[in-house]
Amino acid sequence: MTGCTEQAAGPAGQPAGPAAGWVRRLGSYCLRHRRDAVKAFGAAVAAAVATSTLPLVLRHVVDHVASGRTGSLTSWTLVLAGLGAVRFAGGFTRRYNAGRLSLGVQYDLRNDAFAALLRLGGAQQDGLRTGQIVSRSISDITLIQTLLQFLPNMTSNALMFVVSLAFMAWLSPLLTLVALVVGPLLWLIAVRSRRDLFPANWHAQQEAAEVASGVEATVTGVRVVKGFGQEQRELLGLEGRARRLFASRLRVVRYTSRYNPALQAVPALGQVAVLAFGGYLALHGRISLGTFLAFTSYLGSFVTPVRQVATLLTVWQQARAGTERVLEVIDEAPAITDAPDARVLPDEPPALSWQDVTFGYGDGTPLLRGFSLDVAPGETVALIGPAGSGKSTAAALLPRFYDVPAGAVRVGGTDVRELTLDSLRSRIGFVFEESLLLSDSVRNNIAYGDPGASEERIRAAAKVARADEFVERLPQGYDTVVGEQGLTLSGGQRQRVALARALLCDPAVLVLDDATSAIDARVESEIHAALHEAVRRPTTLIIAHRRSTLELADRIALLDGGRVVDTGTMDELRSRSALFRSLLSAVDVPGPEPESAVDGGNGAATSASATATAADGADGARGPRSGPAGPPPPVDAGDGEDIEVPAVTAHLWRRPDAEDTRAGGDAAAMRAAQAISLSSATAGRGRGPGGGVLGAAPPTPELMAGLARMPLPDADPDVPDDRTRAADPHFGLSPLLRPFRTALLLGLALVALDALAQIIVPVLVRQGVDDGVAHHAGRVLLEAAAAAAAVVAADWLIGVAQIRTTGRTGERLLYTLRVKTFAQLQRLGLDYYERELGGRIMTRMTTDVDALSNFLQTGLITAVVSLLTVFGVLITLLVIDAGLAVVLLAALPLLVTGTVLFRHYSVPAYHEARERVSAVNAALQENVTAIRVTQAFRRETRNAEDFAALAWSFRDSRLRAQRYMATFFPFVEFLGTLSTAAVLAVGAGQVRSGALTAGTLIAFLLYVDLFFSPIQQFSQVFDGYQQAVVGLGRLRTLMRTPTGTPVPERPEPVEQLRGEVVFDEVSFGYAGGGGQEVLHHVCLRIAPGETVALVGATGAGKSTVMKLIARFYDPTSGAVRVDGHDLRALDLAGYRGRLGVVPQEAHLFSGTVRDAIAYGRPEATDAEVEAAARAVGAHEMVSGLQSGYLQPVGERGRNLSAGQRQLLALARAELVDPDVLLLDEATASLDLATESRVAAATEALTRKRTTLVVAHRLTTAARADRVVVLDHGTVVETGTHAGLLTAGGPYRKLWDAFRQHGPAATVDQLAAEDPLAAEDPLTGTTTTTTDGGDGAGDHLVNGSTR
Repeated sequence: MTGCTEQAAGPAGQPAGPAAGWVRRLGSYCLRHRRDAVKAFGAAVAAAVATSTLPLVLRHVVDHVASGRTGSLTSWTLVLAGLGAVRFAGGFTRRYNAGRLSLGVQYDLRNDAFAALLRLGGAQQDGLRTGQIVSRSISDITLIQTLLQFLPNMTSNALMFVVSLAFMAWLSPLLTLVALVVGPLLWLIAVRSRRDLFPANWHAQQEAAEVASGVEATVTGVRVVKGFGQEQRELLGLEGRARRLFASRLRVVRYTSRYNPALQAVPALGQVAVLAFGGYLALHGRISLGTFLAFTSYLGSFVTPVRQVATLLTVWQQARAGTERVLEVIDEAPAITDAPDARVLPDEPPALSWQDVTFGYGDGTPLLRGFSLDVAPGETVALIGPAGSGKSTAAALLPRFYDVPAGAVRVGGTDVRELTLDSLRSRIGFVFEESLLLSDSVRNNIAYGDPGASEERIRAAAKVARADEFVERLPQGYDTVVGEQGLTLSGGQRQRVALARALLCDPAVLVLDDATSAIDARVESEIHAALHEAVRRPTTLIIAHRRSTLELADRIALLDGGRVVDTGTMDELRSRSALFRSLLSAVDVPGPEPESAVDGGNGAATSASATATAADGADGARGPRSGPAGPPPPVDAGDGEDIEVPAVTAHLWRRPDAEDTRAGGDAAAMRAAQAISLSSATAGRGRGPGGGVLGAAPPTPELMAGLARMPLPDADPDVPDDRTRAADPHFGLSPLLRPFRTALLLGLALVALDALAQIIVPVLVRQGVDDGVAHHAGRVLLEAAAAAAAVVAADWLIGVAQIRTTGRTGERLLYTLRVKTFAQLQRLGLDYYERELGGRIMTRMTTDVDALSNFLQTGLITAVVSLLTVFGVLITLLVIDAGLAVVLLAALPLLVTGTVLFRHYSVPAYHEARERVSAVNAALQENVTAIRVTQAFRRETRNAEDFAALAWSFRDSRLRAQRYMATFFPFVEFLGTLSTAAVLAVGAGQVRSGALTAGTLIAFLLYVDLFFSPIQQFSQVFDGYQQAVVGLGRLRTLMRTPTGTPVPERPEPVEQLRGEVVFDEVSFGYAGGGGQEVLHHVCLRIAPGETVALVGATGAGKSTVMKLIARFYDPTSGAVRVDGHDLRALDLAGYRGRLGVVPQEAHLFSGTVRDAIAYGRPEATDAEVEAAARAVGAHEMVSGLQSGYLQPVGERGRNLSAGQRQLLALARAELVDPDVLLLDEATASLDLATESRVAAATEALTRKRTTLVVAHRLTTAARADRVVVLDHGTVVETGTHAGLLTAGGPYRKLWDAFRQHGPAATVDQLAAEDPLAAEDPLTGTTTTTTDGGDGAGDHLVNGSTR
């Protein structure tokens, strides 16, 4: 048996299909928590009945007093208190269990969506957009949770409405009919609002997801953004997306203002009708004053539920859009599943077979065409071929990441489609081309495939992979936590951990997808020897381009054009295959002895002239500043005449006709279509537009028609750019709001008028009773009713203006906040991104901004209205009758005490919940990035359990805050009922004594309810308020984070550089390195136009030198100067704009090949883009893509191989025509033939610009003008290639080892074979470098070398 844990794949989740209503689906999730649902809704019923009964008690008491009876009212007062107690118990139970229900459903949805993502097949994974997925799992699921938490309260109010109507009909059928006139109007408004608000909200959520996607892409590719000085471009892109979101949200505001004020005004008009008609009935003795009071109380109590209906309509439509988007993820059926009769693969080294396989990504041209290959059990076969020939694709078919449309892939003689996924993948140890690690300890990363592995097995696997050497040197050894994606380790270190991870499982099949490119030949040989000596020898498939790796294979398969063109041993293929010889070729290198420079000892080298012809026509001439290489060079026709090559290769630039891209309908429908096409156009390997599976929620024809009816407003946030983009170390709510104070004051004034209108109506009711009914003055009654109607109509108009004013102001605020936060992220240095997980950064721009957004949009207005109403009512009561008002004021000390206690316990709970949800989001983003690794090691179940544990932890902390809220707000409600009883008891006595009129008592009772009802509304907004406060605090922390590369007060502009680089006594240590320096007093001068190669083993300091030149960091001491200027004094964006940076791991942004190359110069012409590709030898590769330069590259360039991405990264650097070119292991992912072509094509281009190269192979160093040898952070040797060979120092030792191993040997390999044995400048001791990493690192973060 293997060491990997086998886990049941389980049946694939069946989608419910488009016919399944989202409400029914959401209901099925609620039924999983039926006990909470029953308690919440049951308690809502009890509270509703108690609330509906209160006016009947008030009616009885008022009628009792008005009739002059003198009986005791104590029993009725106790009844009121008892009803208050029932409401308190019901309110607590409803709120707490509604919270449990909503958080439980949120937990289930989040886990189901996570599990669904981990089930996706390879093609579906290629279609994922991480930002969209994160948006759905954060914003959309939160909307659903908000709706479910709101529903029980809404149900309670709806039931209270029905029960109240029944009581009203019992009291006065005729008056009830008058009140019910408002019903049809409410229904009509609700239907119309649903028709318009859902499409508007759907579109706004799409735009919000686009903002999230843009942020995620920029955070992930931050090194490329900063390397090319494109922070301003990314900021402009975010501003564009934020402006579209602003316009979309403004449309929502406009339609909300059309319906919500109407929904609030209609019940108020009903109250006016009751005042007029009910007063008339009371005037003629047909109903009592108590009945009139009860009716007025009932209609007054309808205002809050109707206000909530208005809110519910918005939340409902948002939750509907969110639910459909989340369910789309959950319902996405996995494309790769077990067959019904699938068999278990025996646990022994099997034979591997590809039989006439044809396969392509998406609808693109097949990459494999008739691919056939057989591998015997226990045999080691290596695949070699040009970039894009299908090597990695053939390997990816073995664990069945994809299914083939034609042919068959067999393992152990069985078609992989007939094997269980669990047994198949558990038998395969897969080391991917990109060594992706998780942000966990080294131990847990190695034991990823078998979490229960013993310490002995973990260390044994690490020893075989030669990872134990560097792990033991880490500060916490195997407990050292690596950063996100393992980026706090060097490339070589990541590769060794990834290899140990695969070896731990004792696989029957071992797949090494270019997995040892950063491991020296000695270690590689030892690994394979250990595998050969094992009790059982795994069947091994190696993808490589190094000769030393190929020599370890029993047989080599040569690929070209998607098929195997030859197989044999190294000697056999070298003797008969020109293609094979070219793939192992390297350019000539100079040396002290002419013969030694031509042949590195193995005869594999070929002349530069032979390989230069393959550079796709690049003539090496550097073009003008407007373009790096000018047009393609002329081609000799054979008769001495030159034929001009066209500026572009037409068939590689075919764009759709304008007619094909013209969308029907108006601008609104067009934007909706763009929201979808943008999500899908870059999705999936080889896919064109429309290929994305989970790019965005699918728009229905009805939805598109709805958007067509509602043109998107041409709105401008009207916020100065300098305000949003400038650094703001004093960021806070007050400075954020200050520029909008005029609009805010206008909005608050309108809110105050709205509150005043609500206060005036009871005053007019009092006037109608005292001066109209009591004095039998019908005219006064009608005047009071007419005045009330005028107030309601005015309030309607005020409501429209208030929503539009506050809505626009709120959206302007949010636009400012989004841009300001993103601008700060662009200012922060790499140190911030290396200590913060990407998921946590995304939380700042999504969860935190959303929390503030929701509060500013809805909660703040409700809070202000409620606050003004409370104070307005209090003042009115004091004016009407100060003595009776004192009775109400007696409750305030209890209210204040309860509020203080509530805040004391609830605020820490909210902070804790916010931190835990950040961990959930970070885990989600990391797992989405690593789905294929998860599937390869059968971690779906374990990762889902770990994610569920994080989600449950968040649920617990959030539920604790919910418990506090469920206690406090029903307590306030109970206090209100007790105050009503007290006012009724005292007021009744005063009415009897003649000190108080019946109208005043009625007004007082109405005002008591109006006093405490707004406090109840705080329960709807306090949750949002707390989240907004926590979010604002975290945003404040982000905004006040100092950048690691501060901007000078007066930066010196940079237009062009000569290219002189000087290191003046530079020392440097990374912030997370525990104070350990990685560079020590480095002194180095690089002349303008000079090409310098940095040579040294992993950890020598090479990449650190490059990062300091790019000013990703500032030196700890000393200075880095360019053209005599300290980098800290230069305009950073302008300086980086003159650099060309090619990092070791090429990161491409979503878009086309053209977009990827033109990232540093988006305005470049097509001809300039193609010229740049030709200059670095990428044009031939692009020519093989289905859509040429318009081929989508996918998120992070995942549609392309590592070699293809690296070629585009070289072209990207070439296009900007840099003054200083930084190549950090830029050809590490290229085979020797491609590397030699790139070297020949770029050799002339580097002569006129300063170039620094981190040399992966000594052939690269030998071509440089000067070689700088680094060891332990110091320069141990510098000079020309020939001079250093003559000197006989460390470089000569490396060169001698190079002559034995050939051109494919890496510096780390040579250092391991013949160590530098340099003296450590700090200790004076001699050390031996044995780390065979890729030399990418030098970076010490948390104690690990990079």
